[in-house]
Formats: sequence, structure tokens, C-alpha cells
Amino acid sequence: MIHKAFRALVILPCFALAAGAFALQAATVQSEKFEIPFAFQVQNQTLPAGEYQIQQTDGSSVAVLLNTKTHDRAQVIRPAGTRQEGKARLVFVDGESHHYLKQIL
Repeated sequence: MIHKAFRALVILPCFALAAGAFALQAATVQSEKFEIPFAFQVQNQTLPAGEYQIQQTDGSSVAVLLNTKTHDRAQVIRPAGTRQEGKARLVFVDGESHHYLKQIL
């Protein structure tokens, strides 16, 4: 009986540590909120002007650009090694009638 209780006391914390490590691996990195004062195109969609945030899961090169009010979103591939927690730089190009999001650094 004591042996079973001791085993439970040893195994349970080990399981909790393993589950916590897994959760940390899949943590989402978010940038500060920032204001984009114009509507713009990314991929095949037009997103409205407004407050945005970038969300990206550790280990992934896919970033999600999220409008914090309307929840409109677009996925963008981000170059390796450019992600820093809380910091992001958006590069736009101007077309004839639209702004285009070229990349997120």
C-alpha cells in the first residue's frame, strides 16, 4: 500500500512537468497592438484600417495578422529569424489604388 502511494507521489509531479513543457513549446508569441490607418490587401483579401496584433506560435513561420476589433485575420509567412517577442515591422508597398502588405519582419 505504501509502495503504491509513493509511486503515485513520484509519477504525478513528473507527468505535470512533462505537460507543462509541452504547453510551453506551443506558446503563442504576440506583438504589441498597432494602428494601421488605411485599408490594405494581403494575399487575396482586403483588411480594413484599424488596430492589429500579430500572433505566432513558437517554431512556426506562419504569423496571423489579427484585427483586434473586427477579428479579421490573414496568415502570412514570416522570414526565419525575424521574430522578436513584442516587436514586429510591417512592410507595405503602394499600388495604383491599394496598399499591399509585402511582409512582416
